[in-house]
Amino acid sequence: MRTGQGVLESTQQESSRFAYSFLPGLLFVLLLWLIHLLAYLTHADLGFLGVFPRHFLGLVGVFVGPLIHADLKHLLSNSFPLVLLSGFVLFIHRLEGTKVIAIVYLLSGLLTWFIGRQAHHIGASGVVYGLAGYLLFRGIFTRDRSALAIAFVVLILYSGLFYGLFPNEERVSWEGHLAGMAAGLVAALFYGHKPTSSVAETDETIKVNAATTQLHVNSTFIPYYLNYTINYTVANNATTTKPFVYTIAPDQAIQQKSTVHQHPSIIRQVRTPKLKQK
Repeated sequence: MRTGQGVLESTQQESSRFAYSFLPGLLFVLLLWLIHLLAYLTHADLGFLGVFPRHFLGLVGVFVGPLIHADLKHLLSNSFPLVLLSGFVLFIHRLEGTKVIAIVYLLSGLLTWFIGRQAHHIGASGVVYGLAGYLLFRGIFTRDRSALAIAFVVLILYSGLFYGLFPNEERVSWEGHLAGMAAGLVAALFYGHKPTSSVAETDETIKVNAATTQLHVNSTFIPYYLNYTINYTVANNATTTKPFVYTIAPDQAIQQKSTVHQHPSIIRQVRTPKLKQK
């Protein structure tokens, strides 16, 4: 049971959570720009920090390779997708979003180390492909509306990503793109399942806002013109059909007997914590 104020607050909280989901991706992109700016100002060539396949020291690139970009165009092409896709992942997974991103980040680099050409592979393109692949495969696996909608948006916005999975330019690491897509598939297999609803009964206490409190004048159990608020303890189980019994009793010392009421609902308790004399 929710009041109008409760629904509004829930909507506001969900909107805030959606906005904050994009913050980690934005901070990560700012880090990429800072690294690129420092490299430009110092004329440093950081390409040697990329993934170098099948060499032990090349494993360093698994961790730092996505932080390095060849030029401004390379960085720009990855910035917006990183913010958007990571925000989607963190929004749909409150608890496991960071695990999904970590799997994509590390596994895309590790697979590139196995299948890549003998060259330094740099850039966050593998991570972009991994996040996009995860959202696409998750939509296919779960087939729920939200997942399919996000998968459809990704497919429309980044349909050109599929061309990057095949060799077309010598300077483009198609192996990194393919490894990222494979990492997204693995992440979807582990964390892309549709959450199962728990059958366990949970209780939720909802406080009626003062603005929505009505003036009760039924003198059968409350003195005339007493204004009181009610807290409902609700059993969050739609299968419950048994009637409940609740007692309304003022908290203050008033010459008033408690009244027992019965009503078919899943509300378990109603209490009057506060009374105001009118």
